[in-house]
Amino acid sequence: MPKNLKKISLLMVIAILPVLTQSAYADQYDDLIKQAVENPARKESNRVRDPLRKPDQVIKFMGVKPGMTILDMYADGSYYTEILSAIVGDKGRVITQMFPDAGRDPDNPTSTYIRTSNHLKNVVPIYSNINDLDFKENSLDQIFIIQFYHDFYYKGIDVDFDKIMATYHKALKPGGIIAIVDHEAIKGSPSSTGDTLHRIDPAIVKNDMEKAGFIFEGELDILLNDTDDKSISVFDDRVRGKTSRFIMKFRNP
Repeated sequence: MPKNLKKISLLMVIAILPVLTQSAYADQYDDLIKQAVENPARKESNRVRDPLRKPDQVIKFMGVKPGMTILDMYADGSYYTEILSAIVGDKGRVITQMFPDAGRDPDNPTSTYIRTSNHLKNVVPIYSNINDLDFKENSLDQIFIIQFYHDFYYKGIDVDFDKIMATYHKALKPGGIIAIVDHEAIKGSPSSTGDTLHRIDPAIVKNDMEKAGFIFEGELDILLNDTDDKSISVFDDRVRGKTSRFIMKFRNP
């Protein structure tokens, strides 16, 4: 083969290698997420929710990776905690936040489940009110706020919004991600809907987060549901578990 053709062939191989490597990594990543979601050790009560929650797509969109440290806010029921635990692996950690009364209750089902489940050895439960949360600087890669952001406006919790946003900024590494999934309110609804219907207008969340200094990275529409009656509470049996939910991704500068 002429020398110039050998050079061209070599250059083509060099050019193709990164593409092949990226493709192989993408396949491995998809397999990792699939295995985490299909893990038979997960609670059946969590697994049956998968078709309506699509956790594989949410997690891929947020870019969860092995070795990460992730805070799962108000993780009662451990739905995302279980899946995140499998993805971050032995070198990662999932910090599961619950309220103080859960820690005082020896029969709390989520606490007991975490404590006694072999597949959750990298999960660290913490028991704290929202306003009392504190973490070391740059100690978190991601924060998951799943169907809970509306409770920042729930009077029963009385969240100090500026304080929790400052805590997030401090704890998240530069470039760290905040994942928000929540029940959609009627467009233009006031923030008080978070207290009354346990829903929130996505526009309020976006405005809040950007005002707090986080950068909007994008959203998914895979959980939006036009059949949801957004005028009623998410706990109403007519819509419970089937609400229209928005998915947003924000980045710490």
